[in-house]
Amino acid sequence: MFAERDAPFLKTVPAYYATMPEGGAAVPFIVSLLLYDEQRRPRIPPAVERSINRTVEITGREALAQAIIADDDDPAIARQFIERAARLDPQAIVLFRCQSPQAAERLMQYLHSAYSLSLVQERV
Repeated sequence: MFAERDAPFLKTVPAYYATMPEGGAAVPFIVSLLLYDEQRRPRIPPAVERSINRTVEITGREALAQAIIADDDDPAIARQFIERAARLDPQAIVLFRCQSPQAAERLMQYLHSAYSLSLVQERV
């Protein structure tokens, strides 16, 4: 169960660009844990909401594509979500919601090895 009081120190989570190996499109994405409220409904924590909003402000992308990554999923499944966002919806930010910290770790390791990653940040 998620309660905002459980993570008062967490203000935002990082958003990254995954750039295709061929030098193609850069797709913004965020990795979060899949959390639930007291009624057992999936909930996006405030830190993730703030990151989504900030990514929208910086990138101008307004669509949100969500993918749930289960503990037993091969992290390479992420490729289909990144590539779909690059091809079909150039306005999408991909939100990966992982069932555990271990799944999130495996996902980030995969993304790091498969794509060139960079932080989403304002251009100066």
